[in-house]
Amino acid sequence: MKVLTERQYRRREAILASARDLITAHGYEGVTMRDLAAKANVTPKTLYHQFGNKEKLLRTAVEERFRHTYQAINDHKVEKGIDKLFFIIEAIAETTRKNMNYARALSTVLTPRRSDPFTSIRMNTYKNAVAQIHEEGDFHDWIDLEVIAQVVYRHVHPLYVNWHVDRVKVKTEDFTKFDLSLMLMSVTKGYTLRSVTQMAKTLQKTLAAS
Repeated sequence: MKVLTERQYRRREAILASARDLITAHGYEGVTMRDLAAKANVTPKTLYHQFGNKEKLLRTAVEERFRHTYQAINDHKVEKGIDKLFFIIEAIAETTRKNMNYARALSTVLTPRRSDPFTSIRMNTYKNAVAQIHEEGDFHDWIDLEVIAQVVYRHVHPLYVNWHVDRVKVKTEDFTKFDLSLMLMSVTKGYTLRSVTQMAKTLQKTLAAS
């Protein structure tokens, strides 16, 4: 791995920041290397030298923002594991909804491969919430935490790809929380069971009225 000088590092960060600005303004497909070079105050040759091609450069820019977003979610302290899981869902939905161009960009790079960095980042966050529920003693003894984390992953993933389908009265994350609550009702106890039962009852009324 090549070690960057301080000057090279600052230039790299300026390029990635400029790429994110252009994605926000014009969308993933609307970014050109010529415009990016001009905004970052470098030559197109510098862009290709550092990142190889446009696809790799934009993917790097999106991935670094993705990591930052999930780090902030991970660092947010929530007392109970199930509340942390619901917080994760709401934070992802809010972040996605606030920046549709990034939602579109993510939808082109997210894959189900476990080796993909985007998958690893998400899975780590879901596993932390699931582990917190386990540490609180709210899972039945026979539960496999890895499987539960995978189920959470499958339920939360549509928040990235269905960013355009919010109903007038029902937000996409409400469907996610409702489905997860129904699933968790069968494998939890204590505070978690009470919380997911109440969540399911509340959201059932919302869905029925929509």
